[in-house]
Amino acid sequence: MKHFSVRQKWVARDAIFGTFFGEVTEVSDDGKSGIVVITDDRGNVLDTFSGSAADFQTSGEWQLAD
Repeated sequence: MKHFSVRQKWVARDAIFGTFFGEVTEVSDDGKSGIVVITDDRGNVLDTFSGSAADFQTSGEWQLAD
């Protein structure tokens, strides 16, 4: 999957730092790019990713949430 959709949810788990969640809030280029708001398990906004879906997924850290 190399496309984003609005409200799409992602999860990244780290043994040391815990679980992080990403939610796509905007898409552009027919879903090829977008903005993902990254939060912790308490809902605190930690960061924002802006870029291509391919770059976001290439890291291997983020998986689509069930």
